[in-house]
Amino acid sequence: MRNARSINATPEFIQKYNLSTTPPPENSLFWTMWKACTDIAQAALQTKFIQGIGSGALDPVLYGAFNVSDAYYCFNGENDYLIAESQATDPTLKAFLYKKYTSYHNYNQTFPTTWHVRDATGVVPIPVCLSYSQFETYIASHQPPIYCLICMIPCEYLWNWLAAQLPSPSPQNLYGPWITGNISTDGAFAMGNYLDQYMSENPGSVDPVLATKIYSQAISYEQQNFAAADPN
Repeated sequence: MRNARSINATPEFIQKYNLSTTPPPENSLFWTMWKACTDIAQAALQTKFIQGIGSGALDPVLYGAFNVSDAYYCFNGENDYLIAESQATDPTLKAFLYKKYTSYHNYNQTFPTTWHVRDATGVVPIPVCLSYSQFETYIASHQPPIYCLICMIPCEYLWNWLAAQLPSPSPQNLYGPWITGNISTDGAFAMGNYLDQYMSENPGSVDPVLATKIYSQAISYEQQNFAAADPN
């Protein structure tokens, strides 16, 4: 149950674009943005939804409802990242954005058979999911493509971090594959290291204040999405 919204940073992809999956430097923008949002990450960890995954006690109906609502975000996200990719000129940035697009595209192909949802028009998203989708569309359409990658990082890293905070699942935990499937940091760290490289090669191309604002909003939407999945 790897986060289907995340990219699959295969060894071939890492090698082709000479990426690093080691933790980014301590003073990197990756960690600066994360440290500015640790309270939001902790709030996400304490949601009933995530705690229910950790204990295995989450109502499967709520898990299913979360995925159906999230389908709205994913169906729209597919086009968002294709728009951003078409505007990028840096080969590695284009590759990241296109890989994100293909992740959405491939995942979206499973909805008709898994959840019996054909496309976004058949989904009634929860309000925060709708807002998150609109925010992502705005970033993809109105900001330089590098900010679309920055908008991706919370989704990539938060799920990894949450999985690492949860106890090792018992064989009886229905959501054990969610925990073990999200434990890898390869995609998130590859993005963080690439972001440093991009900023070094393109001085002034990234405003750290704007980047942190976008990152903070995205991770806040992630937390709110988890919270709304089990509001009782």
